[in-house]
Amino acid sequence: MSPKDKKHKSPRRVASQTEASAKDTTQNPPRPAALVAVSSGGAKDSGDKKRKASRAAVTTKKPSRFRFFADAFLELKKAHWPTGKETTRLSIMVFVVCVVVGALLGGLDFVFMKMMGLVLVGG
Repeated sequence: MSPKDKKHKSPRRVASQTEASAKDTTQNPPRPAALVAVSSGGAKDSGDKKRKASRAAVTTKKPSRFRFFADAFLELKKAHWPTGKETTRLSIMVFVVCVVVGALLGGLDFVFMKMMGLVLVGG
């Protein structure tokens, strides 16, 4: 690569090329040809044609409104759901923490109420 070529390349493009070669292709599936054409650059006259062609190729049809519900259902199937024992144990833990915090706040409220009564009323 000549110094002239290095001057015109942006650091982002160079970094993305080195990262792409370093990553495993099984984790990152290949990008569509339209996106590769835009990111790979090239000669100025052919690059403009590729960019114009890629913009038309990248635009997609708006997804259906009902697609959201199908996707949400699929995500719920992937989620980790706790077992019955875990649910019971965690529910008891939440109840105990609520009782303890409620008792502490109630005690503090009682103490501050008595202190304010002594200060304002005078004993």
